[in-house]
Amino acid sequence: MKKIIVSFVTLLFVSCGESSKSPILNVPDYKLVSIESPKVSPNGYISPTQNLEYKIEIDHPMQKDSLELLQNYFINKGKEDYAGINKVIVRVFLKGTSAYGVPYASLILIGDNKNIDINEGAKKLDPVKEEATTAKEESYKSAVEEVKDPLIGRYYCERSRDWYVFKSDNSGQFIMSGVPPTDITWKRKGNIVTVTFTYSDPVKLKFDEKKGTLEESSKEALEIYGTKLIFKKQ
Repeated sequence: MKKIIVSFVTLLFVSCGESSKSPILNVPDYKLVSIESPKVSPNGYISPTQNLEYKIEIDHPMQKDSLELLQNYFINKGKEDYAGINKVIVRVFLKGTSAYGVPYASLILIGDNKNIDINEGAKKLDPVKEEATTAKEESYKSAVEEVKDPLIGRYYCERSRDWYVFKSDNSGQFIMSGVPPTDITWKRKGNIVTVTFTYSDPVKLKFDEKKGTLEESSKEALEIYGTKLIFKKQ
């Protein structure tokens, strides 16, 4: 998604990817992942429909009072940087899970109304994250066993922002942005991969080993996006 950064805004954060902590006393540690700025007209006007969205990561789940400290900090920060902003959203991800797009908490300000939504299901992403980290540390023998089938791995679709995760035991996960992961099972015959979900019909994907892609041409994909979906191996 395109971001428009106003030149006169001076951020109090260090650059993305570096640890930061606000100067306000007792605000919990966090890591800034990204900022999605609102569109600002030449005369400095911000439409009421525009959001200011921060994405941050935290090391572990927090109590609601700690999340409130973060929320208040970013609300104050947002109002200082963007005069007239009335929609400030903070997406809070557990460490190492922001790439999956499933926040642990959403801290929302709309007008004068503040709300905090906690998604306990986001904790399910930890095994996926840990598996990716552990794979790099495994012995050569274990690594060979893990990649016997070239399909094994993680695939991301830029258009839908969804993930497929395929494991060597024919299990895996389907991960939609903002929704807890769904467990799947899979089987491959040639270049056709059949993915089975618990509560919906199977989906057939076309696997291109050379390109490292999966192509979905399901009826649902065509109805929602108007085209086939391409998932690329990460």
